[in-house]
Amino acid sequence: MLKIKLLVVIVLTYLLIVFGGYVASSESGMGCGPEWPLCNGAVIPELQGDTLIEFAHRVIGLVLFLLFSQIVLHIYKKKRYHHLKTITLNSYLLLLFQILAGAVVVILDLPALVVTLHLVLAMIFSGLLIYLYHHTNGTFLKGKKTIHLPILLLALLSTIGLGAYVKHTSIGLACSWLDCHGTFMPNSLVEWIQTIHRVFALISFVYLIFVAFIYRNRSILIAILLFVIQMAAGIITILTQIDMLWGVLHLALATAVYYFVLDAWLQPNKENSKRSCS
Repeated sequence: MLKIKLLVVIVLTYLLIVFGGYVASSESGMGCGPEWPLCNGAVIPELQGDTLIEFAHRVIGLVLFLLFSQIVLHIYKKKRYHHLKTITLNSYLLLLFQILAGAVVVILDLPALVVTLHLVLAMIFSGLLIYLYHHTNGTFLKGKKTIHLPILLLALLSTIGLGAYVKHTSIGLACSWLDCHGTFMPNSLVEWIQTIHRVFALISFVYLIFVAFIYRNRSILIAILLFVIQMAAGIITILTQIDMLWGVLHLALATAVYYFVLDAWLQPNKENSKRSCS
């Protein structure tokens, strides 16, 4: 039962991240005004337009918080989950901090750096959830720990974080889909930021291919397929002048790649490697 509840929270977290991208793409982030936790001065506002979108995002977050709070209490009550108490507490504190970051985002009128931090914290929280999901029975990774998957995850997280910053500073069209105004060498700060995001994406993809040759893991192969599709979605997003649906799909696929790589890293008692690569 605990694993089912954790799986629901993992799915809710994913949906919250993707729906947050929709909130940003539809420019509905201030649909409740500069207020939190109230929405336009009410507990339940008039649900229409931007207000409906932003309020729905908050409701998903509230459901996630309540469900995970129940999971935390359950873990602390049961002796058989003693091995999970420390990481559960850390996860809960991170969730609380992430909620506060979300409040700051609204109160300060969507500052790009805080919005990016809000997303990155959600990604890290996802990793802790997947760890809890895989270790409810007390089993842990055996053998020598390898470094490739954590490095790949860091590269993916950096790529997604930079992408969020590009999105929320509205510089997604600083360059075309392939170059920057006829040259591959950026000429301004915004072009450099956009280019660095793409360089991190390329590094992540190459590293993911490298990892696939090392690890026998289905999650890695799924991540490669999703990565190819999300790169195509990213190109189409630029070609369509940041079309909202393509932008959201780009985020959804990138987040899914991150989740599958996390799953590959955190699966217990699996022989993930053809050879020792630590």
